[in-house]
Parts: sequence; C-alpha cells; structure tokens
Amino acid sequence: MQRTKEEPGMKVGHFSESYRPCVDGVATFIQDFVPQLDSLGFRGLVYTSTPGRKENNVRRIRSLPFPFYSNYWVSYFWIRQYARLAREDEIQLVHIHTPFMAGVGGILASKEMSIPVLGTFHSNFTNMARAMGSTPYIYFVSDLFNRFGVGVYNRCQLVTAPTESEREFLVRSGLKTPVEIVPPGVRLSQLVSEKGRIDFRSRLKIPDHAKIILYLGRLTVDKGVYLLLDSFKGLVSRSNVYLIYAGLGPELKALRKEASRSKWARRVMVLGYVKENHKASLISQADVVVLPSRGDTFGLSLAEGMALERVVVASNRGGLRDWVKDGFNGLVFDYGKKGDLLKKIEYALSTDLSDMTKKASSWALNTIDISATAKRFAEIYQRLIHES
Repeated sequence: MQRTKEEPGMKVGHFSESYRPCVDGVATFIQDFVPQLDSLGFRGLVYTSTPGRKENNVRRIRSLPFPFYSNYWVSYFWIRQYARLAREDEIQLVHIHTPFMAGVGGILASKEMSIPVLGTFHSNFTNMARAMGSTPYIYFVSDLFNRFGVGVYNRCQLVTAPTESEREFLVRSGLKTPVEIVPPGVRLSQLVSEKGRIDFRSRLKIPDHAKIILYLGRLTVDKGVYLLLDSFKGLVSRSNVYLIYAGLGPELKALRKEASRSKWARRVMVLGYVKENHKASLISQADVVVLPSRGDTFGLSLAEGMALERVVVASNRGGLRDWVKDGFNGLVFDYGKKGDLLKKIEYALSTDLSDMTKKASSWALNTIDISATAKRFAEIYQRLIHES
C-alpha cells in the first residue's frame, strides 16, 4: 500500500506497560522509535499504564503499582480503557510491546475495530526471573508469565523477535504465530554526535590514566550486576581501574551498600540515573562496556558501546550470543564458567583492540541504527494493512 502526499499518515497504536518516565530498554525503544516512524508517514500513539506528564500522543491508562518489580504499573481493572481510547483515536494498526494488561488491551482494540495487530517480543521474563533463583515458586511464576505472554502473542497476526535465539524460545514456549527477526534499533547516529558534552572523569575525580569499566542499564539481579562486582574484586591489585554503574532499578540501594562495604569502595561508583543527553559522554570516556546478563533479549547498551568504539563484553546467554561475536564486534564470556568474565575484562584492559572497535562501530551504525529498524517496521505495517 503506497501512501500519496494527500493521504493522512497511518495511525499506529503502541501498547506498553513500559514508557517514560520509566527507564528501561522497552521505554527507550518506543521513545526513539515513534518519532522515526512519524518521519516515514506513520502517526504513533502510545497507550501505557505508566503515570507521567501529559503528552499529545500518549494515552495514560489508570493503573496500580506492580508488586513484584518496582517502577512498573499495571492496569489490572481498566483494560477496556485501552480499547475505548484506541477507538476514539481511530487507529489503524495495533503494535503490542508488552504482553500483559496493555497487550490484552491492544488485542481487545484490534478485535473490536477489526484491525491488524503486531506483537514485538522485547523481554524474556523466564530468563529474567530464573536469574534470581531456582526455587519452585520462581519457576512457577516465570512459567505462568511466559504462558500468559505467549497466549497474547498467539492472538497477533505477526510477532517480531530481536534474535534467532529468542524466536526459538517463543516457538518452544508454544507460539504458533509467524515470527520475523527484527533488531530493536538504537539511536546510534545521534548518540555519536552527542559525545563530549560532559567531562565525567573530572566530575568523578578519576585520573586521566585510569581505566573505566562501565555498566549501563537497569540495576537488576538478572543483568549480572553482582557478578560484575565480584569480578571487579579480582582487579583490586590494579589501582588504576574504576567500575561505574549507571542506571536505575530495584538493586540500586543494595548495590550501593554492597559496593561501599569494601576497601576498594572509592573505585566503585553507582551513579543512578544518567540523563539521555549525557549518556554518550559517559560511554565514550569508558574503556570497556560490560553486560553480564543471562536474560537480555538484545542488550541496547552494547550496541551503544560499539557505536562509540568502546570494547564491549557480553555473556553467552539470551539473545546476546546471536549478535555479539567474540573477536569480531566484542568479547564474549562464558556465563557458566567461573572467572571467565574477569579474564575477558583483563584482556580488554591490556590489549589494543582498536581495529575491532572500529569495525564494530561501522557494523552497528549500518545494521542496528533506529532508522534502519523503523524502515523495516514500516514495511511490516504496510504488509499487514494490505493483507487485512
């Protein structure tokens, strides 16, 4: 379906529990993604349970806090509001980003309006939950969440997954809907243009000759924040190495407390939230960007590190293993092998890997920039509308 200049842009409804002011990968993606789609002729409207300031293209549905994970809100009893608002806005396509109450609301809107619905799999909640322990209760809850999510995605015409590993996970979990691989996309070109605004080394009193290891993202157990802290202990003898955590999450206070207990506390800094327009400066002044997660479907901070020519270190778990290739665009450690993360960090700090980081930057900017992802989704939208 080819749009002419006289035709209005297609209205696409994005349904998600996660949106600003919440800070996570899904919220960041939607915030960057919608303006890109607008530039391609698609008007994006966001339907979310996250409370926040009023915005012209955002519909905030009544909600209550989610008890198991801080900073998230769920519309337990107000699901039909999603469909009502979508009808009033006369959207033409539903795009689900979280398969919970917002996802159910999107399905209701799709059914009542007889319009197509696309689902995107952003988060592997099973891996996230099981990284926190292996008790029967955790297994029960994670499986329950997974079955519910797959049930929502099975009511979509099409589902997109960020990597092949996550597509296989969905199929094993019972997904019958066709799945296409579409990387989530990151605003990498803009990020590169923003570096150099803030001198974090001076602000944090880190010597110019010192090495910086950076973790950037939500502070949660499943993302390996304590595994990284334990690995840093092996670098205590190297007085010129600092570890920085940047981000929010349920482990913020506990991580600060744990870091402050040791004799090397002055070299571990838990910054909390870093403004989006300061992020490029922080990444570009780090030497190594680490994501020791066992549950991430993609890992946006690694893409950002690559774009800014930093050495990135990723685990061989989740979706990370599908696109971070050891020696090509980063370093990969074996999550199940004790001491392997430390070994990779030491290698990154002591080896000239500039050829690898330059190639990784070029690859990331050409492959997973948000503009390329938006074009891919625009094609999918047109196809679904044409087929409906």
